[in-house]
Amino acid sequence: MDFDTFINQGWDEHVSDSPGVAARLQARGPALLTQESQIVPLAHLAHHVFGEHLGRWQDGLQFAQQLAKLPLCTPGGAAAQGLHRFMASLQLCAGGPDERAALSASDRIRVTAMAAASLAERDTPRALTLFEEALTQVDTAALQGTDPCTRALAVTGNNLASTLEEKPQRTADERRLMILAATTARRFWALAGGWLETERAEYRLAMTWLQAGDIPRARQHAQNCLGIIAAQVPSAPALERFFAWEGLGTVERAAGNATGLAQALAQTEAAFAALDEADLGWCQASLDKLKAKV
Repeated sequence: MDFDTFINQGWDEHVSDSPGVAARLQARGPALLTQESQIVPLAHLAHHVFGEHLGRWQDGLQFAQQLAKLPLCTPGGAAAQGLHRFMASLQLCAGGPDERAALSASDRIRVTAMAAASLAERDTPRALTLFEEALTQVDTAALQGTDPCTRALAVTGNNLASTLEEKPQRTADERRLMILAATTARRFWALAGGWLETERAEYRLAMTWLQAGDIPRARQHAQNCLGIIAAQVPSAPALERFFAWEGLGTVERAAGNATGLAQALAQTEAAFAALDEADLGWCQASLDKLKAKV
């Protein structure tokens, strides 16, 4: 198995089999490295699995330290800097030495946000504190919108919100973190991305507010998502139209608005008919779910 196949398989299976992916990372990951540019993608997967999914901070640290000692890893290079961020994040989660003071403002923000994501389901109050701290840091650092921490906050916010939305029940802190994360994703995708990322962030906000029990806000963000798509010339891809209308339909279903749901469902089905064949299979479940409640 080559490196790219190994990484893709790890991401595909990391939710359903986190321990198995972790074991494969330790047993086979370093041996598959053939160039320095592969180190950060491998370490990223390891940080996510050992941190967010398993809470095995020390195992994650040891793995990153092992990668840092490889001949491929140039001291002071991009890979070494990435590994340093991952290790600082895991140290913070583990309650070990806090190395953030020695980092640049950008790296400090990224490390803080990564630690918040890893702690979200194990120590939500601390995760919330860290995420708020990262946002305070970015507000005071006066960094450019192109700084890497901008994209990092957008990605982390989206992933945090998506994960917390899936919980059947949420504590007050989890609800607060979910909303803050989705709002953060929208704010920073507007800086780090284009219209595509921004409209998807609006979709995320719609689903977040729906899970938070605020249907008017959920509807507004679903409509914002559609508005961004409608502004594209030529029209936005069918996949974006599909999920935008599916999102509004989901909100209207929760609101008990049969007319609004029927209108959204018709548009969702029209977009589904225009999807590329590769997207039909995985979008079918969303369409079926929306139709089943009519």
